[in-house]
This record gives sequence, C-alpha cells and structure tokens, in this order.
Amino acid sequence: MSQADTNLNLRKQLHAKFSYNEHMERMVDKGIIFLVCGAVLFLIPQTTAFIVALLLALTASALQEISSVPKSLRAAGLYAYLGAGIAFPLFVTFVPLIAYDCFRTKNWLLKFCWTIPLFAALRELNLGVFLFLMVACLISIVLFWRTTQVEKERLNYTELRDELRETSLALEQNNRDLQEKQDVEVQLATLAERGRIAREIHDNVGHLLTRSVLQIEAAQVVHAPNTALANDLEHIAATVHEAFDTVRASVHNLHDDSFDLYTQLYALAQNSPLSVNLEYQVAEIPDVIGYGFVAIVREAVANAAKHSDATVVRVSVTEYPAFWQLVAHDNGSKNPLKRGARGEAGEQVLNARDARFAQSGGMGLASMEERVRTLKGVFRTDYDKGFRVFVSIPKERA
Repeated sequence: MSQADTNLNLRKQLHAKFSYNEHMERMVDKGIIFLVCGAVLFLIPQTTAFIVALLLALTASALQEISSVPKSLRAAGLYAYLGAGIAFPLFVTFVPLIAYDCFRTKNWLLKFCWTIPLFAALRELNLGVFLFLMVACLISIVLFWRTTQVEKERLNYTELRDELRETSLALEQNNRDLQEKQDVEVQLATLAERGRIAREIHDNVGHLLTRSVLQIEAAQVVHAPNTALANDLEHIAATVHEAFDTVRASVHNLHDDSFDLYTQLYALAQNSPLSVNLEYQVAEIPDVIGYGFVAIVREAVANAAKHSDATVVRVSVTEYPAFWQLVAHDNGSKNPLKRGARGEAGEQVLNARDARFAQSGGMGLASMEERVRTLKGVFRTDYDKGFRVFVSIPKERA
C-alpha cells in the first residue's frame, strides 16, 4: 500500500473517530437540556399532553442523530414539533431541546423559528414558566456553541498534527531517497574507479609484462647453446609468465567487479529526461546479459522520449527459475508502430512522428533485437496503453 493510501485511510479513521466524539458530545448536551426541561414539572401540572410532548420531542431530536435519514425529513420533524407547539402551548415545554437541533442546521429561518411557539404560548403560560423556558433555551444555545467550538478546536488540532506528520513522513522519504541516491553515486564512483584501475593495469603493466616475455623468449633463442644461461632464462620466463597470468586474472576480476546492473539502471533512471520507475528483482545475473539490458533500457527510454508523448517509463527486471525478463513499458497515448490515417488517394500515410520512428526508432529496435538474439533470447514489442518492449533470456541458453 502506498503512502498516499495510508494517509487516506488514516484520515478516514480520524474522521469516523471525531464524528463519534461529536455525537457523544451532543448526546451529553441533550441530556442536560432534557433534565432542565424536566424541571418544569415543578411549575406545571402533569397531564397526558405533557407525556405526548415529551415523546414527540425525543423522537424529533433522535431523528437528527441518524445520518441515514434525509435532511428534509429531519427538518420536517423539527417544523412539525414547532407547529404543534403553536397549536398546543404545553408542547413548548421541550422547545429548548428542539432549539438545540435548530441551531445545528444551516437554514437561518429554522435556526430561530423556535421562538415563534415560545412567544405564542406566552398568553397561556405564567411568567415564571416562560422565564424558565427562556433560560433553558439560552442554556441550549450556550451548550451548542461550546460543543461547536470544542469540535472546531479539536479538528484544527488534528489537521495540524496530520500535516506535521505528513511533512515528517515526506522528509523521511526524501532523506531515504537522498541516502539511496548517495549510496548509488558512491557505488558508481567505486565501480568507475575499479574499471579505471583495470584499464591502467591492462594498458601499462600488462604491456610491459608482454614485452618482458617476448624479450626473454628472444634471449632464450639467442643463448640456446649456453645451457646454464638457457636454464636461468627458462626459470625467469616461467616467473614472468606466472606474474603475467596473475595480473591478467586480477584485471579480469577488477573489470567484472566494476559492473552492477542495478546501479547502472538506477543511474540511467536518475539521468533520464522521462520519469523512470525501476522494479528490480534479480539475485544474480551475468555481466554480458547485464550490459545488454542496460543498452536495451537506454534505447527504450530514448525512443519513448523522441517518438512518443510518454511521461513515465516503467522498467521491470525480474529473475525467474528458468530465465531473466526485462520489460520497458511507457504510458504514451499513441502507437508509434501504427500507420496514420488514409490520405485523399486512399493509401495510408505516415505522420511526422511515425516517419521519424520508422527511420531512427526502427533502427533502435533492430539494434535491441540484435542484442537479444546474440544472447539467445526472445525479443517482442507491442502496444498496450503505451509502447512495450519485452525481453526474455533463458538461463540454459545463456
């Protein structure tokens, strides 16, 4: 799973967590408001209408906490209760509970319409009950404001923490990339130095030893009648030959160690004009095949940059029990191997990009195919949401 998917899942989990916390906060607020509204029992007589008002108020308030209920239906429940409060003054007893849900809506008309049944019932209620209900409504508003502010601060804090965490993760990823790039550059420098030393030994020491061998052999021929001197020269020749063989083996070892396929491909990807995504799953591969893979990838990336509108090339090198596989797949939207539309005369014509590919890109494909054939492998090209080069080298043939 990518880092973006991880961050998205984390955000979803945090959103669900905060929704649950906000829901619990609202339930506590409504519990407090309900207890305050219940205290009005000491000021008015208990009747059946009071029980009906209690049940309807709880139902209308509970609807607001069910997210699966449509918003229009939830708003209709509030309007219905407030309308009943106008018709039956005793229903205003639980208007503070309804007022809390009214303030949660974005409709400004609904935010303050709870005042209508409250003032409409003023002529039916004594002043003490009216003032008590007004205080209860104020408590409801204060609780709503407090819960809203707490949730905003909590959400801001969480977003800030998430941003800091994402920034920290991004910095860690950048550090890892820089470290990997530095390691590759060090590896490239090491391999280049090994190659330079191998060339220096081959070009200088190797030639000197070769000349010494030739001079000793010439001296052996000249001084063949002198048995003692010929024996001494033979011993010297054997020593020089041994030294020559040792130097040659060392040069070959240095040269073999101066090549690493992953390092070469990584450097090629970093210096490419396109974005190259490298997938490397190889334990061991012969250098001769590695050199061929590097040349093929370089040519495939160059073709994608020259003859296609591709922006990304995915390079995959995989080792299987019986073969090594190389796939270079770009995201170009046009098939460079496909001829253009038919002209006015009814014959197919090539556009400028196809013509360039036929001249230069075709030669590049032929060169890649020739390399693969030399390695006794299989070379294929096709187009599937981008131009693709497929190479397979059987291990038994290699």
